[in-house]
Amino acid sequence: MTSKAIQRDLERLDDEIARSRRMAAFHDGDDDYLAEAYERDADDLQAVRDAVAQGDLAEAGRIAYHLDTYVRDEIPKRLFNAIMKANGTNS
Repeated sequence: MTSKAIQRDLERLDDEIARSRRMAAFHDGDDDYLAEAYERDADDLQAVRDAVAQGDLAEAGRIAYHLDTYVRDEIPKRLFNAIMKANGTNS
């Protein structure tokens, strides 16, 4: 995966993290369970994003492997495949 492709996928992941945080804020005070779930999702995606940005694709794969399917599906497919390969896990 080229650095340009990684950058594009990180930008897409940033958008998804921002969307999850907006949804958390939207539900805050109205549905605390849902707000907390969106915030956890954003934090999980941020951890994957940070590991990729630091060049540790294997760590990003380890984190992603343990995510709920819904959250994992928000990682761009090309990036997901690269981090799973680096982690030695089949996607």
